[in-house]
Amino acid sequence: MSTSTDFATFYLGGHYFGINVADVLELNRNMDVTPVPKSPKIVRGIMNLRGQLVPAIDMYERLDLESDSAKDESVSIILQCDGYLIAILVDDVGEILSLEQDTFEPPPSNFSVVSRELVLGVHKLSDRLLLILDPKRIDQRVDQPKKQFLLA
Repeated sequence: MSTSTDFATFYLGGHYFGINVADVLELNRNMDVTPVPKSPKIVRGIMNLRGQLVPAIDMYERLDLESDSAKDESVSIILQCDGYLIAILVDDVGEILSLEQDTFEPPPSNFSVVSRELVLGVHKLSDRLLLILDPKRIDQRVDQPKKQFLLA
């Protein structure tokens, strides 16, 4: 008997990503992001989410993808990771998919080091691949995987 998992899907640079819905708190469009001087390149700034400051992660930078879209128009996916909140900035959101474990495979070996660090694996869908991200690794440096730079 296989078990299914629900994934919130989103688009980024022509790619189709998913993240476990249990980690998603909410979605917001075009929230104001305040830049933070001397922050890591992947942190576009901070957002005020009902009085709580939330770091906004530029997923183009985090996944080392080329960006051709306007950075001020994005969707914020607010994630709860290990007791704190982060916002990942993506191009658009998709639907919620319930997928069986038998369509899941490890990430391809031709992925970059950055992508292999963040992608848990892929689900083969009928028309494309769904790349599943590990939310606990989004805020970690590539060169220091055990240290979270947002909390240091």
